[in-house]
Amino acid sequence: MRHFNGLTDSDLKTFFKHSPAEFNRDTERDTLSLALGAALYTPGSRVDFAQKILTGDYNNGVFAGLTTLIVCLEDAVADTELKQAEKNTVGEFKKLEQANAEQLIAGPALFLRVRTPEQLDQLVKNAGTALSVLTGIVFPKCSPVTLPSFFEALDRASEVAGRMLYALPLLETKEVLYSESREQTLSELYSIMQSQAERILTVRVGATDFSSLYGLRRPAERTIYDVHVIRDCLMAILNRFGRAEDGFTVSGPVYEHFSSGERLWLSSKPEETLWEEVQLDILNGFKGKTCIHPSQISIVNAGHIVTLEAYEDAKLILNESSKRNGVLQSAKRNKMNEVKPHLSWAKKIAAQAEVYGVLNENYQPIDVLNHIRASQVSNQY
Repeated sequence: MRHFNGLTDSDLKTFFKHSPAEFNRDTERDTLSLALGAALYTPGSRVDFAQKILTGDYNNGVFAGLTTLIVCLEDAVADTELKQAEKNTVGEFKKLEQANAEQLIAGPALFLRVRTPEQLDQLVKNAGTALSVLTGIVFPKCSPVTLPSFFEALDRASEVAGRMLYALPLLETKEVLYSESREQTLSELYSIMQSQAERILTVRVGATDFSSLYGLRRPAERTIYDVHVIRDCLMAILNRFGRAEDGFTVSGPVYEHFSSGERLWLSSKPEETLWEEVQLDILNGFKGKTCIHPSQISIVNAGHIVTLEAYEDAKLILNESSKRNGVLQSAKRNKMNEVKPHLSWAKKIAAQAEVYGVLNENYQPIDVLNHIRASQVSNQY
C-alpha cells in the first residue's frame, strides 16, 4: 500500500519532492499507526466486502487512497441484524483467507470492530484461522473494567489467527466525557494501555457517542472543536495519550456530514468544514481520522502531507541535535528553530513525511487534493 496510489508517476514528480513510502500491515508499529490515515467503516452486514478487496475496488474510483477498512459489528449494525451480520462477516473473512497473499497485501489493512469481549470470543470460534486476514480489533466503549477483558480476548484471537492482532481502543463513554469522572477514568485507562503499549496501534475517540450524551449534534458548518463540552474532553484525552514520550497515536473523531462530491473539493460546506477540522486535528496532535463516506478519504489523507518548509525545518533540527543545541535559523529565514524544544516535533514530522510524502516548493496539500478530485470528476465522463 501507499498513500495517494491514484496519482500517476508524473503526478508524483509534479507535486512531491519525496513520494509517500510503501507500507503494509507488517510494517513496524510506529509507522503503521501513522499510516492508517482515513479509516473507513463498513457494516459487517455488507455481503461483498471480501470481493471488493480482492478485485481492487477499494483501491480505485471514489475509494482511491483508502488504506484502512474497519468492518463494524457495533453501531453500524442494528441489533435485529446482528446474528446475520456476524455470520456474513465470518464468511467474508474465510473468502479472504483463501485468496493469495498478493491480493490481500494490495488491499487496505483490515480491522474488525466488535461489541464485547464475549462476542470476539464467539467470532474466534466461528472464524478460526480466518482471523489472520485482520490487522487488529477495535475495542468500543472502553472502560477500566472492560479493557482488560478485551485484551484477554485479543490474546485468544491472536493465538488462533497465528499472528499478533493489534488493539485499537475506542474512548467514547460517559465516564470519559463527564468532568467529575474524567481524570480518574483516563488515569486508569492510561495505566492499562501503558502496560500494553506495544499492542496498541491507535487510540481512537468517539465524538458522536460523546455528543449523544448531551443530546447534541453539530451542523455541517461547524467543526467538533466548536462544541466546547466535547472539545474539552478531546483535549483531556490528548493531554493523557498525546505525550511525546509515550508513543501513542491518537486518531481524530468522525465528521458525519458529506456531499455528493460532484464539484471540486471545498466547493460544498461539508467538504470545507471537514478540511478545516482535519487542520485542527493535526494542529492539536491527532493523526488520521475515522470516516463514514469514501468522499472523505482524500480530504483526510491530503491534510497529512508535509510541506517542504516544515520538512526542511525538521531535518535541520534533527541533523543538528546530535551536535549542538540552541537556536537555528530556518531555511526560509522566517521562524526560530530551537533544537531542544522542537526536537519531538521534528521527529514526528519526519515520520509523517515518510508516510504521506513531502511536497515540492510552492505546493500546498490543497493543490494535491484539488488535483485528485479533478481527476475523479473527469473519469466520471
